Amino acid sequence: MPKQKIVPLFVLLTGFWTSTYAQTVTRTAILQRAATEQAAKEKVLAEHLRKVAKEKNWPLSFKNKNGELVVLTDIDAGGYPIYTSTDNNIDAAATTSTNKLWSGGGLGLTLSGSSASVKGKLGVWDGGRARPTHVELNGRIVNKQNVSISDHTTHVAGTLIASGVNPRAKGMAYGYQDLVVYDFDNNLSEMLLESNNGMLLSNHSYGTICGWYQNTGSNRWEFRGQWNTNEDYKFGYYSTEAEVWDSIAYNAPYHLIVKSSGNNRNQTGPAVGQPYWRYSSSGVLIDAGTRPAGISNNDGYDIIPTSGTAKNILTVGAIQAIPSGYSRPEDAVISSFSSWGPTDDGRIKPDVVADGVNLFSSIGTTDNAYAIYSGTSMATPATAGSLTLLQEYYAQLHSGAFMRSATLKALVIHTADEAGPTAGPDYKYGWGVVNAAKAANVITGANSGNSFLIRENTLNSGAPVSFDVVASGKGILTATLCWTDPRGTPGAQVVNNNAIKLIHDLDIRITKGATTYMPWILDPGVPAAAATTGDNIRDNVEKIEVGDVEPGATYTITISNKGTLARGSQAYSLIVSGAGGAAYCKTSAPTIGNGARIDSVSFGGIQKLNAAGCAGYSNFTNISGAVEPNSTVPLYVRVNACAGGPVDKIVKAWLDFNNDGDFDDAGELLATSPVINGDNVFQTNVTIPAGFAPGNYGVLRVIVQETSNAGDVAPCTPYGKGETQDYRILFTNPSNDIGITTIVSPFSTGCANASQYVSIRFKNVGTTAKSNIVLSGTVKEGANLITNLSGTYVPTVAAAGEVEYTFQTPFAAVAGKTYTISVKAVTAGDQNAGNDEQTTTMVVNTAPAAPVAQAEICNNTSVLLSASNAGSDLMVWYESATATTPIAVGSASATSTVIRADKTYYVGRNDLSGKVGPVNKNTLGVGGYGNATSGNYLKFTTSVPLTIESVKLYVGNPGKVTITVADLGTVNPDGSFTYSPISTTTLAVGATNPTPGPGNQVDNPNDVGAVFAVNLAVPDPGDHILLMQMSDGATLFRNNGVTGSPYPFSIPGVVSITGNSATSTTNPNQFQLFYYFFYDMRVRLNGCASDRVPVVATNSVTPVITLNGSTLSSSVASGNQWYLNSNAIPGALGQTYNATESGIYQTIVTTAMGCNSPSNEITFGVTGIPNIDPSEIGLKVMPNPNDGRFVLDFTVSKKADLNITIMNAVGQKVFINRTPGFIGRYAQTIEAGKLASGVYLLQVEHDHKSYLKKLIVR
Repeated sequence: MPKQKIVPLFVLLTGFWTSTYAQTVTRTAILQRAATEQAAKEKVLAEHLRKVAKEKNWPLSFKNKNGELVVLTDIDAGGYPIYTSTDNNIDAAATTSTNKLWSGGGLGLTLSGSSASVKGKLGVWDGGRARPTHVELNGRIVNKQNVSISDHTTHVAGTLIASGVNPRAKGMAYGYQDLVVYDFDNNLSEMLLESNNGMLLSNHSYGTICGWYQNTGSNRWEFRGQWNTNEDYKFGYYSTEAEVWDSIAYNAPYHLIVKSSGNNRNQTGPAVGQPYWRYSSSGVLIDAGTRPAGISNNDGYDIIPTSGTAKNILTVGAIQAIPSGYSRPEDAVISSFSSWGPTDDGRIKPDVVADGVNLFSSIGTTDNAYAIYSGTSMATPATAGSLTLLQEYYAQLHSGAFMRSATLKALVIHTADEAGPTAGPDYKYGWGVVNAAKAANVITGANSGNSFLIRENTLNSGAPVSFDVVASGKGILTATLCWTDPRGTPGAQVVNNNAIKLIHDLDIRITKGATTYMPWILDPGVPAAAATTGDNIRDNVEKIEVGDVEPGATYTITISNKGTLARGSQAYSLIVSGAGGAAYCKTSAPTIGNGARIDSVSFGGIQKLNAAGCAGYSNFTNISGAVEPNSTVPLYVRVNACAGGPVDKIVKAWLDFNNDGDFDDAGELLATSPVINGDNVFQTNVTIPAGFAPGNYGVLRVIVQETSNAGDVAPCTPYGKGETQDYRILFTNPSNDIGITTIVSPFSTGCANASQYVSIRFKNVGTTAKSNIVLSGTVKEGANLITNLSGTYVPTVAAAGEVEYTFQTPFAAVAGKTYTISVKAVTAGDQNAGNDEQTTTMVVNTAPAAPVAQAEICNNTSVLLSASNAGSDLMVWYESATATTPIAVGSASATSTVIRADKTYYVGRNDLSGKVGPVNKNTLGVGGYGNATSGNYLKFTTSVPLTIESVKLYVGNPGKVTITVADLGTVNPDGSFTYSPISTTTLAVGATNPTPGPGNQVDNPNDVGAVFAVNLAVPDPGDHILLMQMSDGATLFRNNGVTGSPYPFSIPGVVSITGNSATSTTNPNQFQLFYYFFYDMRVRLNGCASDRVPVVATNSVTPVITLNGSTLSSSVASGNQWYLNSNAIPGALGQTYNATESGIYQTIVTTAMGCNSPSNEITFGVTGIPNIDPSEIGLKVMPNPNDGRFVLDFTVSKKADLNITIMNAVGQKVFINRTPGFIGRYAQTIEAGKLASGVYLLQVEHDHKSYLKKLIVR
């Protein structure tokens, strides 16, 4: 049955607020009351959900196999359930340029989120608690509810604020304190409450389940739309939750809600004709048979669900990582899953995109667990964490004040990097890739009053606001307007309800003379069409870009509204860049009918032939040329006269490189001609300096003046006869530019390493392909040179291509030392020396405390090893101070079978950096290069958490390789398989083969390979795979036709390579014939290593027991456990024991180290017949152990009755044999029948004597 619609009181209250007060300050009383009433309504709703769910067999919550939490959160107007689910870090920071805000990031900032101003003002609503004791989060999480710890929540929290214990997992705001965490069950009342408490940003990485849903727990596809529909109305729908979120934002104007766009695009359902489930007309989930044609695949546009469509929030989509940072639109590649807009009413969603693919972050299983997740869930905290740093920075510059949410949203959209194939926004990438560095520069610039403006103002209905700006030429003139719009009305729950949700329709226009510049708009009717400009009637964000900006010109920016503002006025935020310029001086000759003139100009792509006649001054800034830094550009100026005879004249040309509105600075005079008489050409080559900012515009001024004295010609001085012309020049990126983008390894802090490799990433920032790139560097400790680094990358690097390169000479990084690593790239003709070098500092952590350890040789068969101060570290035990292969690895304790004669062992904390696998490609013999083996893997098992530090690869042809540590899923008969990634890295590799070539190639014996630093985390012990994927032409060497059985390759107690992906239906050992790719693989434990210390083992004590009457005594005072017939006697733990039953007695002493040391055995009987040592008659049982059938052999010298009895552990007789008057040798087979496995007592009675023997049956 359909439930009665519950409308939150808060939504109704918002209709009474007519002033702008609610848009500029937080309405604390209203928010508090709304939070209380919303909480009460959520309680009623929860009870209603429980009741209806029971009636219709709806699960209240469940988890999929991938850990995704799904919760029943509402029922729609049609009676159908609404389920919410989680939308399942160095690369993420590089993609959004957030790393540039950190200390050493290049902007001179030291932002980490640690400022008290932002403490406790960042929140997360997700699938549960974040693990508060995780090493990345310890002491910095405020979980508000006692719910289960969630891997997803902990991963999101790590992306936001992880401290970087593992540098690859470092969060955006890595110093942040008091992250507030809730689950999403009652998010509305909680958001109201926290908004009232001053929350600035909240992260929401969850959303409504819509359309096709793969229920992995039930192993089926489910269509979550209504009965008899082919599309789910919830896609693009402005829901009640979106309405409330907009109300929250309106009344808490500093709280920006950051929401994932959803992962629907790869949830396409089963193939037509395959089974599926859907809701019946009564809302019950049923088996609907096979999928018919016609149901939407939800893999295109308009697939962002419900709350993601809210107007006043920031909705975030996911792209693949850009490890070297953004440089061009093609760098941004949308993920396969990220949901696209528009909303049903055509608004632009997502707003922005960030890295959401394969993010490595903390998870909640243990305190040092990590995992790779992909999803818009990951892109969202990458954005929210970055925005936290922007608020932190703004507060530092504004005495603790913060930006309004509309201002922050406008700033993020204003500075987003272009993405997609065409200019402007689109429904896939929104406004582009988040660029926190650009945003920070706007904050800096606006604070210092240069070319940026950040304005927070209020527009009264019908009262436009206008002001003038002067274009600076520092980029194009761009203005972004954003406002927190009053809530909309959800409307009917039907597919594509396109009623416009914008309440206050504000407009921005930029004018210059008669030209009006309009904002970007999109056509929701043709969602794939490129953006155009026009009147935006849908969005509460408008952005204008003046592409033909004229430096020094005045532009007017106007903010206005259509109709009447329902609330009377509207607070708005405005970001402007490219302003703050100065008007250029105007100089020219009087307009006369004769004199010198400029006939034509050629420079930097400008080809301008002027019309006949005298002009005095011509403004040709509508004509653009372009120049590159550090280049030579021909200048051609033809001059003649309007009328009259030949006269002397001089040509000069200037270019304003620094955009300060004049031509007075050094180097801005480009050229001076000799005296020219008559009609002639001045032609010269102009040297363009380095150092200007690409993307900026300067003014080229060319003057011809009738004079024979060059000193008379000045850029701003009036003159008698001649002409002045101005042109616009774009400063572009150089054609030849190889830049080092980052030093990948080592990280800024790390552990001591006897073989620390240095890896860099460089990029062809230019426009022409480059090869033979000479790489060099130094490692210094203070002024002391530790080592020189050198290498040459021979292969061709295409424009915008990037390469990760590892110098092949490692250095010894010593604990407690600080090293300065400087690297440089040199190529012929490089035009930009500014990015040729990079320097980083590596602080090597001091060595942790050495273990306090003991060792005990147990029964001379094993040695027990223990450390009392292990903590969470691993203790690594060796036979000597220099051994490289451990004999045991464990935390507090370990065991080895290596018994040393001198009893001396060596132990170090985390003291392992070893190699596993073949040393080189020759170890196993033959093989070759190819890429047909792309997708193959090695199988390996780890016993401890570790990191794969480096591998040696033999590269037959250059390209890209992706190496992934993963857990193997299903392997199909055809060899295809599924896997779950744990950690991954992509390398652009150069050929190590001296004769590279594509495709399959035979082995080149002169190929020595190369070491590549990979730093792949393997956080959990168990079975894993190391997967190799090749692209862009890359080929790698692997061994085939291997003889013998080389597997496994092991470091005992640490890691073992056990096989590979080669399979055969006829040969189970097919894998033994191959070894794939990864040679000389170096692994290390995750913590820093201590010094290795010696430990002298003691011998375990061997107890001796004696019998006095019925009292058994042990020679050892403590640790005893007495046994009868090999069974522990309950409570018999003292040094003595009084025997009351017949049988074989023994004590086992457990030492403080845990060694179980057995004593001798004593046979005791209570029959009145004395027990005699069985050796007296040579009593033998063969075999022993046995299965109840054995040979009994003994000899007696006196004739007497013989009784043979077998008793079980509780004294029951299970076998009896009697022989009267026996003398001599007894050697017979005893058939005791089917006895249960265990310990028995064999008793031989003869001549009033008893002989006992322990019998073991298996």
